[in-house]
Formats: sequence, C-alpha cells, structure tokens
Amino acid sequence: FQQENMLVLWVCALVGGVLAQDNSTRAGKTFSLFSIVQFPNEVCTSSSSTTTKGTCYTSSECTSAGGSADGNCAAGFGVCCVISTSTCGSSISTNTTYIRNSGYPSTYTPSTTGSCAYTVNKVQDDICQLRLDFQTFSGLATSTTVGMCTDYVTVAGQTGNDPPAICGTNTGYHMYAEFGTTSTDTATVTFTWGSTTTAKNYNILVRQISCTASWKAPADCTQYFTGIAGSVKSYNFAGGQLLNSQYYTNCIRTEKGYCGIQWKESSTTSPDPFQMTASPKAPAASGIATACPASFIYIPNLSPDGINPLPVPTSSQEYYSTLCGGSVGIDTKDVPMSLTTRQQPFILGVFTDTTTALTSPTTGFNLDYTQVGC
Repeated sequence: FQQENMLVLWVCALVGGVLAQDNSTRAGKTFSLFSIVQFPNEVCTSSSSTTTKGTCYTSSECTSAGGSADGNCAAGFGVCCVISTSTCGSSISTNTTYIRNSGYPSTYTPSTTGSCAYTVNKVQDDICQLRLDFQTFSGLATSTTVGMCTDYVTVAGQTGNDPPAICGTNTGYHMYAEFGTTSTDTATVTFTWGSTTTAKNYNILVRQISCTASWKAPADCTQYFTGIAGSVKSYNFAGGQLLNSQYYTNCIRTEKGYCGIQWKESSTTSPDPFQMTASPKAPAASGIATACPASFIYIPNLSPDGINPLPVPTSSQEYYSTLCGGSVGIDTKDVPMSLTTRQQPFILGVFTDTTTALTSPTTGFNLDYTQVGC
C-alpha cells in the first residue's frame, strides 16, 4: 500500500515593462508557472545507517508525524522520515515505526517491575498483518528456572494465533501477528519487566502489511522465510537457551520450480545447532514423540529424499515428523544427516511445554534448508 503525497512547487514570474512605441504604452503581462511533483510514501533507507528504515514524506509531514529527517528521497523533493517511540502507552498510527528502549542506543534498566504496552492502529483499512523485526534485542532476562522468562515481550492481534512470549537475545529475528478484519482492529506490543538489575536493549521495526501484498505471510506463521535456501533458528538460540512455552509455526515460501525442502543442522558448532532435550543426549530421537514430550520440532513426512521411506529396521518409522534429542538423524543414532520432505506448504513447527526446566545446554535448533527441484 502507498499513500500518494502531493508537493506543489509554485514559481511565479512577473514580467512587466513599459515600452514607448509610437507614443503609446503597452501594459505589462504577468506569467505564472506551476509545477506539480507527486511521490508515493514509500519505504526509504536513512542516510545515517543502511539498516534504518523510514518513510518518504515532505519535511512538514515528517515533523507533524513526530519523526526526524534522515536523508532525502524522491529525487530530493522528500525526506526519509524515521519515526520512533519509547513512551509506554503510546499509540502508533504510522507505518515503518520503531519501538526503542528509553535512551536507545544506550541500554535501559527499569527501576520497577511492571509492563509497558504500545497499541498499533491500522494505517488503512486493507491491513492484515503486523511484522516486527528485532534489529536489536538483548538483555530481557531469563529465569533461574532454566528456559523461562523473567522479562518478556508479547504481541497480540485480534485474530489468529498470537506469537509466543520471548526473552533473551533475538537480534536479527522477526515475528508476525494477525490484525482483525475491521478497520478499527489494533495490535498490541507489550513488554513485561520482572528484573530491575538486567540492562535491556531493543530496537524493533514495526511494519504493517496489506491484505493483498505479495509479501504477506500465510496466516498464523510466526516467522516467514523466502528464497531457495536459508536458516531457521529457535528464539534465543543466540543466547544459547531454548525457551519454554513455545508453540508456533515457521513457514517457508515454496519457490517456483521447487517441490521439496531439505533440512540439516547448521555447520556452526556454538551454540550446539540441535539440542532439543531437557536432559541432553547425543542420539537423535526422531519420530518418537514420546521420547521428548517437553520439547520437539515438527516437519511432516521426512526421509532422506522425501520420496522413499527410511530404511527399516534401522528406523522405527518410514517417515519422521517429530524431531528431538541431540541430533537430526535416525533415531538412537548420533550422526547428523539431511532429511527431506515434499509435503507442502513447507513448515517447521516448534513446541516446548510450560513447566519443564530445560536444563542447559538445551540450546534449541539452528537448521539450514535448501529447496529441492521438482
């Protein structure tokens, strides 16, 4: 969606002259020239940082929106307007807006426990989703009960499944929530502080997505990935600790000409790219949901090629759908392997229960995917 912005440049030239010709006076003529320049309110990149996004406004509109000009756009007719808020209880009624901790980029330590909420209003009727990009997210404390959160952020929409509460370190991650269908529906971003000793640092880009946008995620996809290859990580993987109370779906867009998707552990070794069990162990527990009732991931119908079944009796099942334990591979084996599914849409579901202490080093997962041609 784009709102059209009109900038009217008024240039007036007054040409007058009194010429004597045959003892007569000719009246001066007045000429006026109007040039109209129109430009859409598109997303722009600030001049101070390639990762900071703004909206192309006129200078006066940027001031009215409470933003700050950070570079030019629209061939110099507009400014790249960066809008941010750190005020608890704020209502956000502009697109491409940042929620930042007080004093950002410095850290913030709350003096008391409590919560801080931001209400996001639709910028136009045809809005279906809210996307949060955690450009900076660290210091939201985890509990002494390993895997639980003392500080956390939640996002709530009007329809669909809300994302889970998260804490720890999540810089570079993102999150989707569903708005309702009416023009007055809102979404809420809430921070809850349980720790007054841990310094927090966050800079979250909040963007609204049109119901007809080609980049809109499927409904109830907490994270949405595109491209024929990439990686998916559990929240707080960078913090080295799997979180409790996680129940959500990661979605990967099926690219044109591709019918399958291959998954394998990341080649990085720290943190451990796959450790989904409260009592860490090396072997995989693939396909055995009862082996890891407290935490597992779900990718339907996995096998080495996504067509032929897993070998029996080496594997207890022909196809895996749940993965847990200490590696991605054949159950009871400790050698990681690549597994493929051809079931669409491509998803990776995550489940952890609400009570089990996910004893360190239960790191979660960091999996690479590559789509497979038809």
